[in-house]
Amino acid sequence: MALPFPSGQLAYLCENARNLVVCAAHHKNDLDALEASAEAEVRRAETALTDALDGTPVSSEGQRALLSIQLQRSLQGVEAARQLCIGAREQHAAASRLLALLEADRGPRPRSGEPPGVLVVDDYRAVREVVARMLQNAGFTVRTAANGLEALLAAYEMQPAVIVMDVTMPVLDGIEATRLIKATAATRDARVIAYTGESGFDETSLRTLFAAVLPKTAPPAVLLSTVRRIANV
Repeated sequence: MALPFPSGQLAYLCENARNLVVCAAHHKNDLDALEASAEAEVRRAETALTDALDGTPVSSEGQRALLSIQLQRSLQGVEAARQLCIGAREQHAAASRLLALLEADRGPRPRSGEPPGVLVVDDYRAVREVVARMLQNAGFTVRTAANGLEALLAAYEMQPAVIVMDVTMPVLDGIEATRLIKATAATRDARVIAYTGESGFDETSLRTLFAAVLPKTAPPAVLLSTVRRIANV
């Protein structure tokens, strides 16, 4: 069966996805080591505090208080490391799923009579939720993503009509994510709105990647009307 887009382009996309998988794996491994180190620090703090509470001669009330504080900080460090590890594992899983999808590319799916799909991409949860709720109330089918990597995967699975794309994000920024979305047959028809806090972005050469540019200071009514216009509804 013929590929829905040139084989060279598929190879380029797959190579990018493989690089994302490798980077995500390295990130995950580094954070696993950080978590292990933090847990070892907690064990040392617990031992020191136990010795102090058992009445070790060199201990004093002040030392016990300091050891208790150290233990609490170590526990907080472990929890922070665990949360980072969870995020890294999710990113690695998302990158792996994206690569699997690209290597078995399906091409664009025919659309039914369902409402236009909109993908909202922003690394700030509050922004994602507010924009998504507004669009859902306006009748759109909405999905969200927290970074460019998640956006690639969501766009490939959802094939939205419109993507509201934050420009500056971790893992994969909105510029590179948009380039990859536009290079893939299954998602290239999505019209991407740059939703950015960067002043002057509309005058840069990157403007041509996007169907529209909206500052994050734009009123909700302007965002909604822009999405409707871009989605042709």
